[in-house]
Amino acid sequence: MLNKTTVQLMALGLIGSMAATSFADDSALIDALVRKGVLKKGEAEQIRAQACKDCASDKLSGKVSLGESVSSLKLTGDVRVRYQQTSEDSQPLGTNNEDHNSGFRVRLRINADYKLSDDFFAGFGLRTNVDGSSVVRNANSGQQSRRSADTDLANSYYSNYSIGVSKAFIGWTPISGVTLIAGKQANPFYTTDMVWGSEVNPSGFTQQIDLSKVFGFSGVQLSLNSGQFVVSDNNESTAAHQSNRDAYIWQTQLVATAEVASGVKLTVAPGFYSSNGASVAGPDGSTFGTVNGTYIGNLQVLLLPGDVSTEFGGQKVKFQWDLAYNLDGQNRSFNNNIARSNASGTDNLAWLAGFQIGENNKKGDWSAVVNYRQVGLSAVDSAITDPDFGFGQTNVSGFKVGFAYNLGAATTIGASYYQVDNLRTGITQPGYNSAQIIQADVSVKF
Repeated sequence: MLNKTTVQLMALGLIGSMAATSFADDSALIDALVRKGVLKKGEAEQIRAQACKDCASDKLSGKVSLGESVSSLKLTGDVRVRYQQTSEDSQPLGTNNEDHNSGFRVRLRINADYKLSDDFFAGFGLRTNVDGSSVVRNANSGQQSRRSADTDLANSYYSNYSIGVSKAFIGWTPISGVTLIAGKQANPFYTTDMVWGSEVNPSGFTQQIDLSKVFGFSGVQLSLNSGQFVVSDNNESTAAHQSNRDAYIWQTQLVATAEVASGVKLTVAPGFYSSNGASVAGPDGSTFGTVNGTYIGNLQVLLLPGDVSTEFGGQKVKFQWDLAYNLDGQNRSFNNNIARSNASGTDNLAWLAGFQIGENNKKGDWSAVVNYRQVGLSAVDSAITDPDFGFGQTNVSGFKVGFAYNLGAATTIGASYYQVDNLRTGITQPGYNSAQIIQADVSVKF
């Protein structure tokens, strides 16, 4: 006579083998076996989960074919529709020349990540506005859009949007805890948008070492991140490009995380980034000092971002800060046409302080963020900072307030407000005395 354990094993095998082809009928059978006491509820749920997984896999087979070297493929993305209103009091001070602009914008991002055999991986990303066509300031104040994937919803009488490659990389994990990546990739550093805008995907090479995993540290989690990024491939035979060399930026960072009290974690990430003093060619081949060129020289920046995270009232709370000081800031100001006699110590320093409460993961979740920052004229590279805060300019100070709410697990609504003022008057950058930006978003992830 069959005992109960044998019957359970037979039921598990029978249902598991049929699950992919007749999941709906098998679900009723599972319920019947639970009522008869043959299966426990936990066992039944495990069978349902496996049956659903097998069913999905069976439906995809024959429709999607991956190479033999691909062990897994993950596709993610999001669509966001935004209403944005901007206003600014233009320089010179006291002219009462106010500019206003408002409009709707859309953003699409698609990412694919492949896990390959032999500890390799690869991926790519597509997004709107890769060519920087979206206007984030008013029409009279120019465009600061290369760090944004937003595209104007009213774009020349319903014409199609441009889509470009935002990421394309190959990675390798030679040993556990060591990751090497080459190509255009997501930012590998612990940072805030005061230094690195969230849409900036640098191009070059990165090395990430989990020191705790490699050396078996306990108590404190340590990791070392470094990157060597190619900013502009200049023509070395043309004297128009400073020093006749390509433009590079290097950054190294040590990230340390530890539990300093029960339920309280501290993270600090001291780092340093520098440039080789070359010029960046603009879209028309121009260099610094002309319309489309950007100067990345005289950047020797000490960095110290960090946060303290805990829980309060059932919500996650994070107090965050960032600090950047350019050791070569005075020379950078001088090369940005600021007379040495007009230089100021505030030009070399940028700092941020604020907090975030809540997270957006499932329906009903909410979050809020508030921070204040001051960004000196020559403290950081203005080409890679957040384009929403003061249109990505330096020599600014002000605050950001944001709120987001999950209508569903994948659907979020939110709003942000930025108030930005000149940090130091009498300087042509940022080109306005004060600016305000209001944003309202609806986004869906997939």
